[in-house]
Amino acid sequence: MRIAPRSVFIAAVYGALAGALAAVTFWGMNAVSDAVWSISDARWYVAAAIMAGGVLIALIRRQTEDVDLGTQLTLTSDPLHLKKRSTLFLALSAIVAVGFGGAVGPEAGLIAVVSEASAIVALLIARSEAEARLIGDTGSVAALSGLYGSPPGAAVYADENEDLRQMHSGDGENATPLPLKFLGAVAGLGGFLFVANRLMPSNTLRLPLPAYDAPFDGSDLLWALVPALLGAIIGSVFRFLQPRISVALSKMGRPGLQTLIGTAVFAALAAAFPLVRFSGHHELIHALEHGIQNTAWTALLGLGFLKALALAICLSSGWRGGAAFPLMFAGAVASLAAIAFLPGTPTTVALVAGMTAATTVGMGKPIAVLLIMLMFTGMSAPGAMFIGVLIGYGASRFFPEVVSKH
Repeated sequence: MRIAPRSVFIAAVYGALAGALAAVTFWGMNAVSDAVWSISDARWYVAAAIMAGGVLIALIRRQTEDVDLGTQLTLTSDPLHLKKRSTLFLALSAIVAVGFGGAVGPEAGLIAVVSEASAIVALLIARSEAEARLIGDTGSVAALSGLYGSPPGAAVYADENEDLRQMHSGDGENATPLPLKFLGAVAGLGGFLFVANRLMPSNTLRLPLPAYDAPFDGSDLLWALVPALLGAIIGSVFRFLQPRISVALSKMGRPGLQTLIGTAVFAALAAAFPLVRFSGHHELIHALEHGIQNTAWTALLGLGFLKALALAICLSSGWRGGAAFPLMFAGAVASLAAIAFLPGTPTTVALVAGMTAATTVGMGKPIAVLLIMLMFTGMSAPGAMFIGVLIGYGASRFFPEVVSKH
């Protein structure tokens, strides 16, 4: 398939601009979070702040459609027909969710803000439906690439959602070629890093793991089995609970009331266990720095379970966001429990295997998760990563695929 030079130019230039815009949005989310959580660490304040966020989300939810991240990615492919007012409120809702301590990642807010920009750019320069879709797809993969630090992971993740949509709708016309998505993702990472390094110089897209020299004799594959199984169990907890909590909340009245009920449960959980708040990326870094791997195995498994529960509650009750980083945190802390049973397990092997398995089960996209984890953790324990993907993918087959309804 021949790709026009103009399409290459759009993917490269707009990808960089969209990545830069995603970085500014991410910085704004962190600024809101810092403002909210710099006031107090008291348990009563944790509950009060989360309830305040829930009230805001309940009010905003009246103006938006209930869509998951996969559906949101599909909608961005058609920027000319986006419901502008709804998308703006979706962005605001996601920013509140991150800023007020929701156990969700910032993906939804970044994509919503960039989608607004994509709609404006498409109206100004698009010469065809295919070009408009290219602009929309470029914006979404650029935002995800900047956040995950993985252009191939973002491109494949977006492409897998598009494949599912086409499979169920039969609409393959004007689809953006994967090479253009990858180009937009690379440019998006460049734009994101350029801006983020100036606004957030201390922020890192990599997880600093304990030093580990892989023996390349196959032993790390064996050490990875138990941590990967523990991570897969935690990911399965999320996949099992999330639809059931959604169904239970749907029977309790209007969406706004559902949000308030779910938020009250999450607020009580976070007041009792503050580590279940937030996306989990920075919390995992801090936990490793403070030696959480030496915590009792029951506490580690419990924290992993509670994080998965908090993520399921938040997503079910209208707290907009992604599942990747919370699942990484949940899988990581649960996998460290393996060291209690098998004291010789290398910490890095346990972490990589557990994180990868939990995220693979929770997201159901093994190739995208593998590519994201390669950039997020590096090549310190590749064997553990592949074991995590294999076990996580096997566990994910027990759950139905979630397909966009749009």
